[in-house]
Amino acid sequence: MKHAFVGCVACALAAFGLIALSGCASSSETAERDQLTLHVGVYPPPPPGLAKPRVGVPNFKIIGEGGSRRLEEFAGAQLGTLAFQTRRFDVIERDQLDQLLTEQNLEGIVKSDELAKAGQVRGVDYLLYGKVTNLRVKAEKASRGFGLGNIPLLGIGGFDYKKKDTKIVAECGVDLKLVNPSSGKVDAGHFGEYKRIDSVGAFGIEILGAGAEAEAELEISEDDKGKILRLALDEAVRKMLPDIDVVLEEYTKAAKAAAPAAAAPASDAAAKKFCPSCGAKLEADVKFCGGCGAKI
Repeated sequence: MKHAFVGCVACALAAFGLIALSGCASSSETAERDQLTLHVGVYPPPPPGLAKPRVGVPNFKIIGEGGSRRLEEFAGAQLGTLAFQTRRFDVIERDQLDQLLTEQNLEGIVKSDELAKAGQVRGVDYLLYGKVTNLRVKAEKASRGFGLGNIPLLGIGGFDYKKKDTKIVAECGVDLKLVNPSSGKVDAGHFGEYKRIDSVGAFGIEILGAGAEAEAELEISEDDKGKILRLALDEAVRKMLPDIDVVLEEYTKAAKAAAPAAAAPASDAAAKKFCPSCGAKLEADVKFCGGCGAKI
């Protein structure tokens, strides 16, 4: 009996030791996750002198089994935030954009991920929309190992520290377009595949359900899909910035050319306030000096 008790205590101590080690790893992984998202939304400054057009971000589209209405709304909101953080746009709130389209009877102009027809949208210079394809997370290799969930004595269920060491592959295709709604022309665009291989802990995501075989697609929560989506959108916006700057330079030139001409300078007669001969103060519209009679 004594030996059995000692054995139980030893198991408990070993388990607590693993938990302590897991805590240390967790701290390291937290720092790694923070480093991963450190530069999200931090972009090079725009070239000096650029005008900031007003941009609206319509509904997003996520293609495939990984999408949902909630995730599409999240993607649209995140893209709007990232566009604002580029310091190149005045971003219209999504609700305000919907209201503008409704008031101008243009509800059908924008579908998810596409411009259905060209139309003059008052209050909006550009529309920035996109779609996501291939949003998934898969295991690079299965992790089979000792799990604390296998020790009923400790009352710990469903926790497998090996899962944090499993290498995973996150993939997300992003297609973005900056469109002039008046003409329907795509002025800038980017399509790219975000891909990152890392540990579950470094990503800060949790794999739902049991472990999977290598190359199997893993089930993760919508919140964790949102983390990967945010990283993918940030990378797409960053790569699109050089093209956006070219567009905004042209937009700035056009805005200056369309601005009302500065008021013409006053005529010489109106500009003269003093007689050039005697220096007497004159009314702006007189033809002769009242003091010396000189012709003005």
